[in-house]
Amino acid sequence: MASRNVHGDSKVRVKASALKARGRYTIELNNLVTGESKTFQANSIAGKLQKTVAFRGSGVTTTIIKDSKGRVVKQSSQVGTAEIDCCIAKLVHDAINCTCQCNKCNEDLKRAETIYLLLQSAKHEAQVLNNPEMAADKVLKAKELCTEVCACGC
Repeated sequence: MASRNVHGDSKVRVKASALKARGRYTIELNNLVTGESKTFQANSIAGKLQKTVAFRGSGVTTTIIKDSKGRVVKQSSQVGTAEIDCCIAKLVHDAINCTCQCNKCNEDLKRAETIYLLLQSAKHEAQVLNNPEMAADKVLKAKELCTEVCACGC
């Protein structure tokens, strides 16, 4: 199963295969960072399911697919990074365009690196280690570091 955020993390695309042909499934989306959730129904065609729904996927989203009897048949987690990617881009831009006459310009770049590493770690926690709660902690820390503070203070 693969779920991924699309359109700047404003939608989630759920794709699954190896399902019962012409089965009816319930899909639950839960954003562990924002607390938002959404449940909807979808039918499989030839054992495959694909559905794109409006859902704010910024942060860590768990996707659970249940069969008509309520049994979990597929489960995954993904990390939506569009919001934090914008923060990283801004910090890098500020660092390379910095006009300070001291070493303070490197602070923005170091903050961007730290945020990037937190996001990479969150993706690994969610997708490989199947630990969405730890991934959510890392995303929240990355968001906390995404503050627009001028490094010039020499």
